[in-house]
Amino acid sequence: MHPPSSEFEQIISKPRLDSYRAYWKVDPDGAVGLYIWNGEVCAEVSKLLAYFEIALRNNIHREMSLATPLPTPAGVMGTSASSAWWNASSIGAQLKPGTKKKITDVINASSVRLGPDEIVSRLSFGFWPNVLAWIAKSRTPAMYKILPGHSLSQPGALPNWSDAAARNSALAEIFEMKEVRNRIAHLEPLWKFPKVMDAVTQKVIVAPASTNETSTMDRFARLLRIYDDAVHALSPALSSYMKAASWRQRLDFLLSRKGVARYQGGLHVPNGSPLGTRALHQEFATVILNNRPVKIHDVGGEGLFIPL
Repeated sequence: MHPPSSEFEQIISKPRLDSYRAYWKVDPDGAVGLYIWNGEVCAEVSKLLAYFEIALRNNIHREMSLATPLPTPAGVMGTSASSAWWNASSIGAQLKPGTKKKITDVINASSVRLGPDEIVSRLSFGFWPNVLAWIAKSRTPAMYKILPGHSLSQPGALPNWSDAAARNSALAEIFEMKEVRNRIAHLEPLWKFPKVMDAVTQKVIVAPASTNETSTMDRFARLLRIYDDAVHALSPALSSYMKAASWRQRLDFLLSRKGVARYQGGLHVPNGSPLGTRALHQEFATVILNNRPVKIHDVGGEGLFIPL
């Protein structure tokens, strides 16, 4: 069992736990379990977002480098899959001061000279959706290579990236993931979703704010759909891998009714003595029914079996 609510309140604060009690309609101990559940969900979503961030920045960096001739060491103009494209006069004059400052800050923070790849790797997640929005508007043809799997990038697609409304709607979903990343970084309840307005008119509600468990799960399902679509747009191969990854399967469990019930009931903490492998085999149906991890052991040592 997790720590009792009376002790946990001293760590987390009573108002924070009370928000869980009111929203999920649970007792104090159930609120503690759901607080821990939210942390687990955030951890798994963070893993997914990390892969998305890396793929997004690398696709942008590669395509902007290849599309921007810069002087080579030999003094002639050339292209490379990794160059300081932000130094090109045609780009530097168009980038916002805040964008250029973030690059400068990374360079100045290092005691050694950084190459383009190193600079790119040290820029924050929030940097890239803003740059992508600038590319979409100012260098639209590059979007077809940065997001080759996107529906707007397909041959003969109508609408495509040249359509401002379709472009803005597509970018809005990228910015939704940026907002999720920010909420995780600030330790906010990930299950408390704000409403989403239409990216073009800002007058139509695309997704209502979550108000209970059902609407929260609906919004999580929408978030995962947006994530899957965005990763597929960057790389269909990566998308297939991510859907099959163990952490994605664990996230799917956490967002199931059974996953929520495990944490709400404090069943995420193993209880009792370790089971031998034979006993686990004999009691497997009961372990699954109890919806609780169990310790196991054999001649090789101890481990943990977590039913999904």
